[in-house]
Amino acid sequence: MARLLLLLALLIAGVTGAWAAEERVSLPDGVELPIRVRVGLRVLDVLKIAEVAGQGRFYVEVTQRWADPRLRFDAVARGATRIDRVGDEADAYLKTIWTPALTVDNLVGERESRTVAVSTYANGDVVFIERYESNFRFRMNMDAFPFDTQDLTLSLSLPRYAKQEAILIATEADRQLSGIESGLSVVDWRAVRLRFSNEESMGWNARSYSRLNATVTLSRFAERYLLRIFIPIMAVLAVSIFVLWSPSLTEKDKGTQIFSTLLALAALSFTFEASFPGSISLNTPVAQIISLGYLYLVSVLLLDVVLAACAARPGARYYVACVALQRQVRWALPAIMAIICVGAAVRAIPT
Repeated sequence: MARLLLLLALLIAGVTGAWAAEERVSLPDGVELPIRVRVGLRVLDVLKIAEVAGQGRFYVEVTQRWADPRLRFDAVARGATRIDRVGDEADAYLKTIWTPALTVDNLVGERESRTVAVSTYANGDVVFIERYESNFRFRMNMDAFPFDTQDLTLSLSLPRYAKQEAILIATEADRQLSGIESGLSVVDWRAVRLRFSNEESMGWNARSYSRLNATVTLSRFAERYLLRIFIPIMAVLAVSIFVLWSPSLTEKDKGTQIFSTLLALAALSFTFEASFPGSISLNTPVAQIISLGYLYLVSVLLLDVVLAACAARPGARYYVACVALQRQVRWALPAIMAIICVGAAVRAIPT
């Protein structure tokens, strides 16, 4: 009989404990719905930007704040107005209370180098801080490379709760605590700003869910690409001036020079794509200049050969026109190509 009573007592205690735990992880009582989950975000470091893959590796710190009256305690009896938990203790505590279950929609892979901390205040406020390193998927536009500025958005949402139950907000205090560090691991980028924006997303059963977008704006150091990209291109294309202005070259020599230059330009394009992924494969000013460079070099060779053949016959009908046109082409073609190249680069510079 005693054993039966003991088993019954343990069963009642287990059911009561499970019921109490279930109550604690459900939506807080006595709080006006929707529950406002305040979010702050700090980008501690940008470790990698992969333009072609449309991914970036960030080291971030996400801060969440919400109120749960069930977690109130007597500060006098406890001897503290706040209880802090860090690491494994924080993870274990989070399993016993209600959390917003915040997710990053464009997160790729697992969270690495993760550290957590939870602070519970006497009035029931909860502050949950999570630091981790991970890959994120972004939409990148390379049309202005290397003068581009990228807006990389981290989409934060609450997939478990519709907007009638919980919403994400970033108050002015949260915005002041948010930001992006100036010294980044990616050497060719600099931090510009971080801004928040709210939007709704449709989920299961056509319910609307709250989403908070944290947009990190990075600007590329364009001046670091002038010597590495534009100077080699201009040096290769400058061979055309030698072909046009050197009267001692034969047609065979000119053809050899132009075709060698075409091969050098092709080699440059492969080198640029390997060193700066996306610079040639995507619609960038560099890709446009190199593509026009092929057409320009072939045009120089064809026009020079045709006009030289015409100018070599003084008795020809269009001899005078060919000589005059040959003189104009020598400076007009390089000038037109230079204007086009400068225009493609200037047009890509953000205003």
